[in-house]
Amino acid sequence: MNSFWLDSIENKNKFNKLEKDISTDVCIVGAGIFGLTCGYYLTKQGYNVVLLEKEKDIASKTTGHTTAKITSQHNLIYKYLIDSLGESMAKKYLYANQDAIENIYQIINDENIDCDFVRQDSYVYTNNLDELEKIKLENKAVNSLGFKSEFVTSTPLPFNVLGALRFPNQAEFNPIKYAYGLAKCITSNGSSAIDGLVNAGSVGSVSVGDGIVENSPGGASLNLAKGTGEIYTDTLVQNIKKENDEFITSCKDYVVRSKYVILASHYPFIDRLGYYFLKMYQSTSYVIAVDIGDKVFDGMYINSEQPTFSYRFVNGSNEKRLLLVGGADHKTGSKIDLSNAYNILEDEVRKYYPDCKVLYRWNTEDCITLDKIPYIGEFSHFMPNMYIGTGFNKWGMTSSNVAGNIIVDKILGRENEYENVFKATRLHPIKNNVELGNMIKETTNSFVINKFKVPERTSENTKDASKNITERVSDFDKNFSDIENDTGHVFEYNSEKVGIYKDKDGKIFAVKPICTHLGCLLSWNNLDKTWDCPCHGSKFDYMGHQLYNPAIKDLEVENFE
Repeated sequence: MNSFWLDSIENKNKFNKLEKDISTDVCIVGAGIFGLTCGYYLTKQGYNVVLLEKEKDIASKTTGHTTAKITSQHNLIYKYLIDSLGESMAKKYLYANQDAIENIYQIINDENIDCDFVRQDSYVYTNNLDELEKIKLENKAVNSLGFKSEFVTSTPLPFNVLGALRFPNQAEFNPIKYAYGLAKCITSNGSSAIDGLVNAGSVGSVSVGDGIVENSPGGASLNLAKGTGEIYTDTLVQNIKKENDEFITSCKDYVVRSKYVILASHYPFIDRLGYYFLKMYQSTSYVIAVDIGDKVFDGMYINSEQPTFSYRFVNGSNEKRLLLVGGADHKTGSKIDLSNAYNILEDEVRKYYPDCKVLYRWNTEDCITLDKIPYIGEFSHFMPNMYIGTGFNKWGMTSSNVAGNIIVDKILGRENEYENVFKATRLHPIKNNVELGNMIKETTNSFVINKFKVPERTSENTKDASKNITERVSDFDKNFSDIENDTGHVFEYNSEKVGIYKDKDGKIFAVKPICTHLGCLLSWNNLDKTWDCPCHGSKFDYMGHQLYNPAIKDLEVENFE
């Protein structure tokens, strides 16, 4: 089922597939909220940008599956940051996100983007005695940073809480409406007023910040139009390499040449020199949109204990307000039964609204850093002019603006007071040593497993795979007749792993269940009917088609020939 957001607007702007070679100032890989934010700011500064999106629509993955809270309250993080990094760095983290809220509001106001932006208080609450003290300590920590949070014992929620931490004047919006608003701004900026004078943001004494050429021909000061922006969808980036001072971003038959590259592809599909596969994992969580009638309440909420539940309202059709409930999160690829994930959320809502009606169900992927801080800035010391924003830890609506501002300042050669907090190349100690050890173990094992070539997928080999495997059922240790319909399993066949899914009608689909990113053994997700990677969170559908980065290739179809 589609997310509510993806169904919330009609007549979306459609963009073309890349079908030509292009030269530009900045190539942005990914057209979600982060990539679009970078594109918006850069075109405003006079840069020409090209955004490349592998999906058929912009913002249709992580951005289109969020709960869309714009807030600096990232659960209970500030005491942790003070203890880990000191008060100064924790304060910068807080105010970077507070600034982001105001920046987003400014963009919406300046560009007249109708995206249901509303100021709301944000709460972290608990009904657990052990968590109550943590909330009180968090409030004390936040106050010490100069922000006036408040510990409260009552909220607008339809149930009592032991205590909650309130952040005033946070916000929420419709992320898809906002994304398409940004896209419109990017693609409508027009070209340079003086052909050939301004190319890479600035040439000689050209000031791109205010659009004035200080030393133009004849000594006159001329106003320049903003930079151009182009967006291409259904365009999968396969490789990025650098030749001399130029990046070449390859998209199958065509390339984009640029001075700068921004990786805005959720989880980076390029690992070399950045080692993000050792610093980050992905988490899957679930969301439902529920009609509870007219029993609405204000605010945005998340509980501090497990299992996690989050709440906020959205504007549905016919002026009806729908309750968004999120939670049931887990590390992607975990070998657990997920069949009840949506039921857990629905059961929680029905405690208070037994007659509610669930209208939407969807899941989302989030990149989680081991130290709880996003990676923003220079991709690697060895790759100057390549930038990245990732690891937003479920708070990407806000952190994407933080990232956009930091990276644009880097390209402009300006200092950003928040840069050092989020530095992507940081080397300070990782706090989550257990998770780090698990990731190293899983990834190391993957290099041994991954020894086969992944061919291009065709409808013909998919059809042949189903036919051949059915004909040779008897060769397997476990007869497929014993497998229930609508289930998936990993089997051994001729000393190799085979991933089998039998659909509701008994049709069999077989793949090699080895992630095409770094070769980790995949797990079957019995709720989403996907093959999930426990190492870095890549996901594939039951036919092997790639769904989520960092993998960019489909799975090999098993034909048993």
